[in-house]
Amino acid sequence: MDTYELTSPERKLVMWCKCKELFEKGLSKRQISRELCIDRKTVKRYLRMNREEFGSSAVYQRHYRRILDPYESYVRTSLEAHPELSSSQIYDWLRERYSNLPNVSIKTVYNYTQYIRAKYGILRPNLTNPRQYMVVEETPYGEYAQVDFGETWMHYEDGRRVKIYFFAMVLCRSRKKYVWFSKTPFTSELAIYAHEKAFEYYGGKPLKIIYDQDKVFIHDENFGDYILTNVFGAFVNSERFETIFCHKSDPESKGKVENVVKYVKNNFLRCRTFVSIGQLNEEGVRWLSRTANGLPHCGTRLVPDEVFEEERKHLAAYNGVPKMPERQMREYKVHKTNAISYCGNEYSLPSGSYRNPDSRVWVDIKGSCLYMYDKETGKQVAHHVISEERGKYIVDPSHRIRPKVGMSNQENDILSYCNHDELAIVWCKNLKADKPRYYRDNLRYFVREMRHFEPATLHGAFDKCLEAGMYNAKDFIALCDRIGKRIPIRESSELLHDILPDVVKESPEKTKISTYNQYFL
Repeated sequence: MDTYELTSPERKLVMWCKCKELFEKGLSKRQISRELCIDRKTVKRYLRMNREEFGSSAVYQRHYRRILDPYESYVRTSLEAHPELSSSQIYDWLRERYSNLPNVSIKTVYNYTQYIRAKYGILRPNLTNPRQYMVVEETPYGEYAQVDFGETWMHYEDGRRVKIYFFAMVLCRSRKKYVWFSKTPFTSELAIYAHEKAFEYYGGKPLKIIYDQDKVFIHDENFGDYILTNVFGAFVNSERFETIFCHKSDPESKGKVENVVKYVKNNFLRCRTFVSIGQLNEEGVRWLSRTANGLPHCGTRLVPDEVFEEERKHLAAYNGVPKMPERQMREYKVHKTNAISYCGNEYSLPSGSYRNPDSRVWVDIKGSCLYMYDKETGKQVAHHVISEERGKYIVDPSHRIRPKVGMSNQENDILSYCNHDELAIVWCKNLKADKPRYYRDNLRYFVREMRHFEPATLHGAFDKCLEAGMYNAKDFIALCDRIGKRIPIRESSELLHDILPDVVKESPEKTKISTYNQYFL
């Protein structure tokens, strides 16, 4: 059942049942709280109650009104007239129609829109040209495999978070899976090591492997001509297998491994406590044997391990020995100056990289270059050429904070046009406090649009915005459009005085009237 169709008491009953179910499976109260995203005290209270006690409790009987319930009729009418409307459009229409709309987030509007759709059976229309699918015939034994990467957050026993990256490979015919975990983002060298671990696990290698266009494997692409990275290209040539790369942004073309990535996240890693990366890989191998490859596949209805006994005969031989790359990413502390220290030099990072004393980045050295990756996201944030000198501060100009220039001129233009309206002064001050990073952008837009309205219209808009706590230039101008009329702006043209020759501009000498008075008196 769709949760949006449930009333508040029914949703609480479902949550109570889930708490009981997870507790019976052996999860602790802390784990249940983390899994269901509810407070641990709530979990403890639910576990103390049986079904009758919960049904008669004030928690179950209490009913909360939705904050957007007063607008239910309008949202329903709008969706019935235009089922294709998105929640962001509904949000904009509500703000346009109701000046007293509560200050809610777009996520609240999305949830309420989904609730109205489920309550009244208003379905979103299908795409006009949906993608067509068909069942793909089974490929020959040992011919194809698919590879992808995944990442997720895990927790230590004490609640600290740690990000885990993993490599997944699946043989297309037997569906036999392999997964290898790492605490650092994957480089070309680490991805090669994971390939070799997979080949060792299978006891051979497939003839062709399907990949995403990942920078770990590809240096550049030109309409189907792929330039592999030097390290990965050398590995492919030595192991003699064919690489096949999917189109960009088309994960569905390698759906088997995409499902494996979701399977690893939701079946193996979910709610698992992290101890060490070595132990996680050991547990992963046991999980592969016990569950991923030991139970019937939901699509083929066959056990991957049993089908693999036939596919094993068709794999190419692998005689190598997996060797962990000597050069691995290292963790470096981010200084308050948004920089790291490396071999006696300081290398800059983008502004905002330092968030707290525990801020860290992963650092990878490739040739003469230093590559830095955000520890939270695993994305590359900076790179520098390694300096041979010592005691230097190497900075990327794009990492510097742009100076705040022209701010006072824009403020003066606004205040001058508004006749130094006190409401304008207060609104600008609050705008700067509310959106310091986008203050100049808001002022620039405001200055460009304000001359379309009379100062009196702006005064009324300032009053309403201050009352509603609305500090956004575009919303301010939209409000002006509703409460006033736009006025045309005359294009500035050259004055006649400016285009006349200098001789014509000369003025005759003037004599004071007192000079003539002395002759007539």
